[in-house]
Amino acid sequence: MREMKGKKVAMQKIKLLICYHKPATLFKDDIFTPIHVGRANARKKFSADDKNFRWMLENMIGDDTGENISEKNSSYNEMTSLYWAWKNYDKLGNPEYVGLMHYRRHFVWREDEYFVYNVDNFNEDSYLQEINYSPEKVHDMVDGCDFVAHVGKVINVYNHYIENHRKEDLDLAVNIMLEKYPEYGEITKEYFAQDFSNFCNMFIFNKKIFFEYCEWIFDILEEFERRVDTSEKRFFISERLTGIFIAKLMKNPKLKYKVLPISFIEDPVNIPVVLPLSNENIYQTANTITSILEAAKGYNLFKFYLLNNKNDKVQEKEIEKFKKLEKKYDYCKIEKIETEVEEEYYPLYISELLKTENKCIYLSGDIIALQDLGEFYRTCSTDDFYAVGTPLGKYDAYEERKKLSQSIVVLNCGRLRQHKMWQSVRKEVEQEKNGIDIFNSFCKNQIGYIPWYFVTRESEFQYGESVLKGSRSRGQIQLEATWRAWLVYDELEPWTNSQGVYSIFWWDTAAKVLPEFKFVFTNTKAVEVLYAKQQREINVLGEAQWHEKENDENVQEHCIETKEEVQEDQKQELQNELLERTEEKIEEQTEDWRSYSLLGKLRFFYQHNGLKKTITYSFKKMIKVVTGKEKISHV
Repeated sequence: MREMKGKKVAMQKIKLLICYHKPATLFKDDIFTPIHVGRANARKKFSADDKNFRWMLENMIGDDTGENISEKNSSYNEMTSLYWAWKNYDKLGNPEYVGLMHYRRHFVWREDEYFVYNVDNFNEDSYLQEINYSPEKVHDMVDGCDFVAHVGKVINVYNHYIENHRKEDLDLAVNIMLEKYPEYGEITKEYFAQDFSNFCNMFIFNKKIFFEYCEWIFDILEEFERRVDTSEKRFFISERLTGIFIAKLMKNPKLKYKVLPISFIEDPVNIPVVLPLSNENIYQTANTITSILEAAKGYNLFKFYLLNNKNDKVQEKEIEKFKKLEKKYDYCKIEKIETEVEEEYYPLYISELLKTENKCIYLSGDIIALQDLGEFYRTCSTDDFYAVGTPLGKYDAYEERKKLSQSIVVLNCGRLRQHKMWQSVRKEVEQEKNGIDIFNSFCKNQIGYIPWYFVTRESEFQYGESVLKGSRSRGQIQLEATWRAWLVYDELEPWTNSQGVYSIFWWDTAAKVLPEFKFVFTNTKAVEVLYAKQQREINVLGEAQWHEKENDENVQEHCIETKEEVQEDQKQELQNELLERTEEKIEEQTEDWRSYSLLGKLRFFYQHNGLKKTITYSFKKMIKVVTGKEKISHV
């Protein structure tokens, strides 16, 4: 690993610990001080000849010398490095200031900024310049200050914690704190109600404040440790406790401080994704995978496991179609696995089946990705739980007895294997009990919900088959969906409800699915009934008035009356004739509609031809595109 060094300067002594648990770019100079956290555990796990462990030994200090809690790193996380610095301060050279950073998270030396610099194309040659680092800059920054802190933006500090971790842990930690330090009561209420928080335990304290902080926080954490089972628990509470401590410091008018942003180096991650595959959902599965790969940034690696029940065996020629995705997207691998287990029980079986995976995403149903999944996979933590996922009912982070649906589930496979999930539930599976009920029962009190800002579920927003319902415009609703990683169609099939608020995203992905995949079966009668209902809604609400007079003239010109007794082949013939005429009408328009995006073209067509023709035209157009009979350009 490359070592990134700064200049040596003779000024007041500052030491910024940078926590490492594995080899990575080495940041090291007179100020940057890399430290191997959990080294005591690493010594037990790895031999002295292990390449990575040897690199760690040769390039940095460890948290396992002198008085230390290195063996507790699995619970205390980076706090073991702070404990070591506190108890072995002289080994750091007795600095005037000490601080903490992480191997992928560093201070950005620009004052009074409150955001995170995400670095997705890390360049060792320019990184220090990007974060504006130099020893001189650090000394200038802390000069005259008592402390420096990072402050990040969230929506309500307390809610943000319980949306990602265990509410009961935070409540217990706060109760312990108030028992020991009741003077923190008022600032805690204020801090939890606000939208700014310190994260990652990143700070720079002068020596006096650092010792006060360590005495305070380790007193609380040690009592917390005595009251809970820490065998499978990580102390995420330390971040909020640190935030409370810093918030109280900021209220002290005698103290001077500065606020800095931080960077986050996005290391490539391997993301295992498991999907059920049957002869009925081949196209839908291809659509989901395509959406994930199209949204990907290209440096994360995806491994797709397609689970196929042997009683519904998918032919090899269909699997070869999926294999072609590996050639188109070189950052993915696809593997089909045949199993005798029924699809209903896949979430129960995955941890046993995929013994090399400690964490994976399970997807079931009509789902597409709208964002790169790297951030979702990294930040959707299962460390506190057996699994986190989409709720069986409405989302409520405060719900005590959480229950998951099968739509999206992130499994902590390592813990589920450790607790022998599959062996424990086999009898209930053989009795053919409901799969998700078995899952929720086994994982009782070990379930978390995926934070609301990662998932849009069609059922939660209650637009359904409506095309105009709600006070906001369709554009606003759709824009908000693009901010989230996932879109779940858990009400109506988007290929049937093609005019639904969120359906455009599914169709947009459909245009990118490899043409080898046969388009999903569509019930045309259901489509006609739904379109008629949506047309009545528009007529009643009177919301579609674009060029009404011109539309009426166009409709009268091309309208063809049909009787109920007209045979199906005659109806199809008339529809084809109508489609040809409307396409000719488009060709006659003088406006340069060909340069429009897909949505722009549909809007233009709608303005000049009305809703009924637009629906007929767009539906048939999409069928041609997804079946490979026609290509569509996207601007």
